[in-house]
Amino acid sequence: MPIASKPTRDEILGLDIATHCGYFSTHERGTWNFEESMRRNNNKQHAAFRNTLIDFIQKYNIKQIVAEDVSVNNHFIDARKLSEFRGILLEVCDTLDLPEPAFINPKTVKSWATGNGNATKNDMIKFCKLRWKTDPCDDNEADATHIFMYYIHKFHL
Repeated sequence: MPIASKPTRDEILGLDIATHCGYFSTHERGTWNFEESMRRNNNKQHAAFRNTLIDFIQKYNIKQIVAEDVSVNNHFIDARKLSEFRGILLEVCDTLDLPEPAFINPKTVKSWATGNGNATKNDMIKFCKLRWKTDPCDDNEADATHIFMYYIHKFHL
């Protein structure tokens, strides 16, 4: 079995998985909205997340996904939703024959990005602007940007 080559920066997608899913790549960045709607039968957000991921991965020939891991805190419903999306992400990687996503602990990303493992959403936005000279549309995109940058720094890509 041949050894897989390291992905290039252009082949990496950083995700902050949530209903408002921040994403960052060298091709595009922003936040996808997967809110439920009563008019959408309240059960389509998972398919929308899956289809959006597959389309993006195939459009830009993504070879590696890096995402913030699920952190269990006092918000059980949030943790459950993140876990559902995490499962879909794993299934998409299996379907497209990609390696499993690299999951990064939220405190690790926050500490690396700002020097504070308990950084606020505003801190993450501020340091995104300072460090990467980019103006994220919201905290989700800022998190995805830091996740992407952390990964390429860690693996010298």
